[in-house]
Amino acid sequence: MADRTDLSFTGLTDEQAQELHSVYMSGLWLFSIVAVLAHIAVFIWRPWF
Repeated sequence: MADRTDLSFTGLTDEQAQELHSVYMSGLWLFSIVAVLAHIAVFIWRPWF
């Protein structure tokens, strides 16, 4: 097996790492939006202060 010098310690190329990062960030934004909406809905239903 030849040594690949363009791989990081994860074994991903730069393009693969950037694609994985963009997918991860999209999921993080989606999760954050859902969490904020859930907190707003619960606050409207039963304010905690």
